[in-house]
Amino acid sequence: MSEVTEKILVIINPNAGPYGATQKAERLCKALKASGAFVQSRATQGIGHARDIVSQEASHYDLVVACGGDGTFSEVVSGLMRLDTPPDVGFLPVGSTCDIARNFRLPSHPKKAAHVMLKGIAYPLDIGRVTGSVPELRDDLPEGVVPDETALLPDHFSYVTSFGAFSETSYATRRELKKTLGHFAYVLTGLQSVPHIHPVETKVILDGDDYSGAYIFGGVLNSYSVGGMVKIDQVSFNDGLFEVLLVKPPKNVGQIAHLLSLLLRRKAGDAIIRRRAREVIFEFPDKVSFTIDGEYGGSRDLWRIENIQRAIRLRVAEPPQKAILP
Repeated sequence: MSEVTEKILVIINPNAGPYGATQKAERLCKALKASGAFVQSRATQGIGHARDIVSQEASHYDLVVACGGDGTFSEVVSGLMRLDTPPDVGFLPVGSTCDIARNFRLPSHPKKAAHVMLKGIAYPLDIGRVTGSVPELRDDLPEGVVPDETALLPDHFSYVTSFGAFSETSYATRRELKKTLGHFAYVLTGLQSVPHIHPVETKVILDGDDYSGAYIFGGVLNSYSVGGMVKIDQVSFNDGLFEVLLVKPPKNVGQIAHLLSLLLRRKAGDAIIRRRAREVIFEFPDKVSFTIDGEYGGSRDLWRIENIQRAIRLRVAEPPQKAILP
């Protein structure tokens, strides 16, 4: 690599993936320093810590790198969204299921990742802002999933926020199972949740249009895939619009498998509504939990999701083929 003079802040999640991100991050830092860059690293210590580090320190750097899973990347993005002029962001994927890395074909090899961060392009991404009614915290989830206070709940997302069927799989899957089985742990936990899938009545407003009804799943996405399984075609990552998926309840339990098959095969059907929207509002009779970029997002009876167009810039080797070019 040729000499560069960038100042780079590396955020490391030591608990990501089966072995943590520390070893890979050290190799990444070594490769970045070999290029002549000034590199400072910080290890996270719990929920919300990456966001706090970035919001307090990132303005002094040209690039901030997240080393971990999608949750780590999401926290880094959340921190960047608190800055008036955020620096570019890079991602070294280490987690069990990294949809962001899949979307942009980001390498997990530290030297290759360093090359992309230093020699790639800065690609603008839409980011979702999450607001609504006062959130509450659940007490029935595995240890380490729920933050100590509502202020630590995620309030931005980079690729998905959702409720209903399988939405809890990413954060309800126990850490030990993730480390042992990797991606299959999510599949196993998701299959175990099938008998407990029930429709939820909700008022749904998409850019002023009413789609209210009963749904077993509702998702607001900016991604080709969710959990590495549900695939979505013709996604644009920076057009100011989200993909919205709403899945109606089946007539009987046996049809759940059919609905899942349609989603996995990128098919549509009478029970699957797909629209695009800049602003999405969900209002429920009772508080409902959402997942935000794979992490527990709190429980509210009113959720408002807003697209912030081209809010950050991600270092990638090349633009995604189907996205709008900068």
